[in-house]
Amino acid sequence: MSNNKESLEKIIKGIQNNQILKVFEEFYHDQIVMYENGDSSNRVGKAANRKAEESFVNNATINEAKLLKTIVDGDNTAYEMYMDFTYGGHPVKKTQWAFQQWSNGKIIKEEFVEVKKPPTPEPSKNVETNLQAIIKGIQQGKILEVFEKYYHNDVIMYEKGDSSNRVGKAANRKAEESFVNNATINEAKILKVLVDGDNTAYEMYMDFTYGGHPVKKTQWAVQQWLNDLVIKEEFY
Repeated sequence: MSNNKESLEKIIKGIQNNQILKVFEEFYHDQIVMYENGDSSNRVGKAANRKAEESFVNNATINEAKLLKTIVDGDNTAYEMYMDFTYGGHPVKKTQWAFQQWSNGKIIKEEFVEVKKPPTPEPSKNVETNLQAIIKGIQQGKILEVFEKYYHNDVIMYEKGDSSNRVGKAANRKAEESFVNNATINEAKILKVLVDGDNTAYEMYMDFTYGGHPVKKTQWAVQQWLNDLVIKEEFY
């Protein structure tokens, strides 16, 4: 919805103008649930989240809130922001994604994940088609095939902010081969897909065994594209 885009822009502007509580009251649903790196403790419902927002506002001084990217796709939106602030007298500098799910013009779910960020690539084409091919490849057990076809030679992958041994296609191919050789995927269910130019993301529920051990988890994958290929991918 176009109104979601306009509302998201007002929220971002509110953060930048130190009007966090004002935009919270205006744009957040009574049943809002917020997550910090996957944890929603004490963040269920507007009253609980108001307390958390008030605590932040009362203890923080924002020096800079720089918008890096926005993604708008119907009732699913996201933005990446660099923040420089003090909290309780301690300096904090971080970059994070915020993912929103909207209901009747209000945010009913929001997830925050802290990230590390390499240089932003130039615009690309045919991104949505290639992303759908990647998702289909995962679901059909063709992970290595789509990796070879749709990932850049200089791709960097992050697992919750860590890119150890995941720089370049050769290193990432080894990691993908290790997963394929040890995993049996029972289900890979797509929950959400966001596409906005060269920035995309999808949320997926996965049920698989790895080394004989059952694993069930839901994760976000965030991609940056360069010339129709994934140059950066982050998993949360």
